[in-house]
Amino acid sequence: MQYLARLRMEKAKALLHQTDLKICDIAERVGYENPLYFSSYFKKWVGVNPSDYKDGMGSYA
Repeated sequence: MQYLARLRMEKAKALLHQTDLKICDIAERVGYENPLYFSSYFKKWVGVNPSDYKDGMGSYA
């Protein structure tokens, strides 16, 4: 389970960095049907929410 979560979060981070996709589209691409759950899980995993990660890429990458 941890392995899959790590893969999903790494892919999400890459998509946030490399694309202009909306958070809900990124959530779907990495396997989360519920974008709110994805955002919550991303914040727990990475330490910031996806939109802040996208906006402040250099400080969190």
